[in-house]
Amino acid sequence: MRALVILALVVGALVAMLWSRPSMPPGGEMPRLTYVATARQLGVVGYRDPAGAISPDGSRLAYSEGRFVRVVPVGGGAPQTLAAGDGQIRNLAWVTDQRLVAEETGTAVRWWEYSSASGERKPLWSGRSSHEIRTNDFRQIAWRRDGKAAAAIANGKEGQQLWQLDEDGRAASHQPAPLASSLAWTPSSEIACISSEGGRPRISLPCGAPVLRTEPDIDIIGPVAFSPDGQQIYGASPNSSGMVELWTIDRPSLRARRLTSFTRDAYGPSIAADGTTLFKVQTYRTFVADAPAEGGPTRQLTSFQSETPQWHPTRPRLSFTYGTWRRVMDDAKYPDIAQEIGALEVAGPLPASKPSEVIAQSNSEDQAMAWSPNGKWIAFHSHREMSDDVWLRPADGKIADRRITFLGRGAEVGWPRWSGDGRMVLLDGARKRDGRSVIYVIGVDQDTGQVTSDLREVGVEGFTGELTHAEWLPGGTTVAALAKEGPGKQAILTVPLAGGRPLVVHRWASEHDFSGLGVAADGRSIAFTAPAPDGYFQIFRVPVGGGMPVQVTQDPSNKSQPSWSPDGSRIAFTVWSYEAAFWTLR
Repeated sequence: MRALVILALVVGALVAMLWSRPSMPPGGEMPRLTYVATARQLGVVGYRDPAGAISPDGSRLAYSEGRFVRVVPVGGGAPQTLAAGDGQIRNLAWVTDQRLVAEETGTAVRWWEYSSASGERKPLWSGRSSHEIRTNDFRQIAWRRDGKAAAAIANGKEGQQLWQLDEDGRAASHQPAPLASSLAWTPSSEIACISSEGGRPRISLPCGAPVLRTEPDIDIIGPVAFSPDGQQIYGASPNSSGMVELWTIDRPSLRARRLTSFTRDAYGPSIAADGTTLFKVQTYRTFVADAPAEGGPTRQLTSFQSETPQWHPTRPRLSFTYGTWRRVMDDAKYPDIAQEIGALEVAGPLPASKPSEVIAQSNSEDQAMAWSPNGKWIAFHSHREMSDDVWLRPADGKIADRRITFLGRGAEVGWPRWSGDGRMVLLDGARKRDGRSVIYVIGVDQDTGQVTSDLREVGVEGFTGELTHAEWLPGGTTVAALAKEGPGKQAILTVPLAGGRPLVVHRWASEHDFSGLGVAADGRSIAFTAPAPDGYFQIFRVPVGGGMPVQVTQDPSNKSQPSWSPDGSRIAFTVWSYEAAFWTLR
């Protein structure tokens, strides 16, 4: 028996190695790949790709995890964590072997400079203005190999422009660049970019020149990078599955060759002076599960990519968002990400391999629906009509969907929730005057679907953070809200619907923003997500009046977005894993 167990372990390990190893790309030998490190994102909603770049001397990898920058030796070793940022880090680049620049989102200062020697950070160029453009207005800053010059995109009075800057942020020149993105310097100090021809992304070199036509003629998805001699261009291109793979283009002949073949997105090249090429492979997996509200084993409900569960008000039925989550291809079309809404009969065979019903399906992002208490209407989040708003549709689908809020594109509207009497819908979204996430309420008649009162903000006195989700408490006069009080600081508040000073139910430290809340039907307890001693984000419950939280789930997986069943017996949630593995290629 012991020999059989050992044999099974060995066979399992070999199968895992073969499954994870990329297959041979056509038309060439397999490049030598070396695994470096894995960046683990700290949440689901609101988190994009971990940024990563290889140092100019090829010795270190810098990568982001949420608002943290880690630096790790390429040959292996413990990561060094630099000074924490305030917002999510979207872009990361080495200027020299000791200096890094990172872009944060949702913060007063967008661009920061880090020292890999001291670990400290400071505002890039002291945040000052460069002629009529502020440092905060620059996007996609790219650095020349010697660190003595930079290029950036900015929107000016005459439209989008390409700026050239010296190392101190002083402007050298600028020119119109209406379609440019993914800037990159060549070794000969030309600036390349990705532009569009006939709606298809291609490399323009120098930026603004006619695009390069490769053989075969492929789309190029940024970022892009150049080999030390400038003869090879590295970028990503979609495969037949809608994911992207790493490609190289021979600049003299414009011959293109695919270098990788992974089952998920492979992209984001950066190249060291010795020719070592670093790239990342993104893995994003989610499914819907539930567990007894009093604590117990997790039950998997779906076996396909799905998240944001919400229970039907009277039936053992769940709605959820589902889709492929092709992070690169979908983000290129943001906010029009291909996500659909489905439903599942929990009394049926589990885990389900597909939705039992498709409720909303469009070319846009449709997600996070909620049934009205009488089951006649569905409110959901969508990006249709170039917006970020709440839409309404009849449950029988007999009339067209209708938008009921008008916060607009980029408002990051959250998950709508009906009041217990079916007269109002609660939601969160970005306030237009300052972009802060607040909670709103709008009057809607659950019998007719007609809007009965305008959208209004629920005022919260004495609170300066952001409210990222809200749920109704019984009676409809008070709501429970998930609050981000500051970087890494979360809280649950109860707030009068009429507005006023909030009561704090619970505070905790967590890097997982937008993790949602669930309220028990009897209004006595709130379910939330927090880091547990085992290192995973787990589901907890806490009395509405405050008190000691109780951990509900125990299995080793990350969880989010709890939703309490109408009978109070179970809590549904999203189980997720979001990682980016960094590899070097020679």
